Amino acid sequence: MARIILKVHLPWIILMIIISIQSSISSIDVPQLGITFMDKILHFSVFGVLGLLIIRGMMLSNIKRSLIWTLIIGSMFAALDEWHQFYVPGRDASFYDFVADVLGILFFSLAYYWYQRKKRGRAVVIKKVTEQSVS
Repeated sequence: MARIILKVHLPWIILMIIISIQSSISSIDVPQLGITFMDKILHFSVFGVLGLLIIRGMMLSNIKRSLIWTLIIGSMFAALDEWHQFYVPGRDASFYDFVADVLGILFFSLAYYWYQRKKRGRAVVIKKVTEQSVS
């Protein structure tokens, strides 16, 4: 049981550790690639993957209200990450980074949640059709 819990939750815990370590580095050069708001796109994407990993772990552990827990855990971590950056020399806390983080968590976790609900719905329909054809 403990191995299963570790297996489904370890990926998002590791990503949180990686984000925390990266946030502790004084200055990071973000490649611009000629894209406006590249920093916000990176925040959205990284925290989106975090949201996806959290909700995956929650759903595989059969935790009730997994979407709500994902948003709570992810948003709290995003807020703590920005607060932490406030104290790192050469970094600053940004409300807009926090918003990008939360939107990434929300978008990716909702997409995964809806995909899994639709996938499970199809499995139930197939099971019912199979049961009816056997009868």
